[in-house]
Amino acid sequence: MPEQRNKTQITARFDADMVAWFKAQGRGYQARMNAVLRSYYEAARRTGA
Repeated sequence: MPEQRNKTQITARFDADMVAWFKAQGRGYQARMNAVLRSYYEAARRTGA
């Protein structure tokens, strides 16, 4: 998991099947969702997207 960062609480809407899939992976599903978003962000930064 990524290093501890400053967190901001938000309200967001995700597709129900995506939330169910992440939750089925066990504890820490929100941190994993954040890690996926961060990976996307980092890749987009590298490609200039």
